[in-house]
Amino acid sequence: MLKAYSRIQARINSLRDQEEGATAVEYALIVGLVSLVIIAALALIGPAVVTFVNNDIIPKL
Repeated sequence: MLKAYSRIQARINSLRDQEEGATAVEYALIVGLVSLVIIAALALIGPAVVTFVNNDIIPKL
């Protein structure tokens, strides 16, 4: 019985130590969140940039 418990405990510990796949998922989540922030910022700033270009830059060309 003790031998089976030791094997199960060793298997659980070996699964707990395997984190290679988690890092790729974490990086993908970070990239996704950063891209959402960039898109939201561009959506908020976009109309102000268009107005600035149309009113201040184009007439001076």
